[in-house]
Amino acid sequence: MKAYYLLALTLIFAASCSNNAKNKVDGADAQAVASAEGQALKVDLSQSSIHWTGFKVGGSHHGTLGIKSAELAINGTNIASGSFVLDMNNIIDEDLSDAKQKEMLVGHLKSADFFDVEKYPEGKFEITTVEPVTSNDSVTHRISGNLTLKGIEKNISFNALITKDGDVYKAVSQPFSINRTQWGVNYGSKSIFADLKDKAISDDMEIQLTIVAKAAQ
Repeated sequence: MKAYYLLALTLIFAASCSNNAKNKVDGADAQAVASAEGQALKVDLSQSSIHWTGFKVGGSHHGTLGIKSAELAINGTNIASGSFVLDMNNIIDEDLSDAKQKEMLVGHLKSADFFDVEKYPEGKFEITTVEPVTSNDSVTHRISGNLTLKGIEKNISFNALITKDGDVYKAVSQPFSINRTQWGVNYGSKSIFADLKDKAISDDMEIQLTIVAKAAQ
């Protein structure tokens, strides 16, 4: 029993030391979705991306999450409204070179231990408010929106740099971190070591969004 608790303390300490997540964001109660009218933009799904990084004892993994569909509208240089459907079946790992290890990791992330993709194949992000932080050629905005994962909806806020080149708009968020457990993303093992396994993985998951869009024809 003493060895069990020693192992637990070691894992918890190691997990906290290995977490390099940036700009932690707390999920709050969901808010009313922005509905202001504006010029519709067509989001380029092939150029847009959601980059993720997960931290564990002794290292991390990173990759992308697919965007299934998107709607975005602007009013002048300001975002008027927007919503994005996340394709939870399109989780990609980018750091592992071994194909079998990559398949195992992605399969585990899709399992009921984490995102339970079979039950929750889609996530969603819906913009609630957008506030300019600076005003110049490259405008930084504070974007708030409701993030839904595993059927749990919470409001998050982050900064994004928005630029315009011709008729192409590009928004790149500052890397930020959410606490996965607020959306019920826990290591779901039913063994007696379940809590230890969960503690060996950081609660914080780092995200960076890149959205590319242009005026709809």
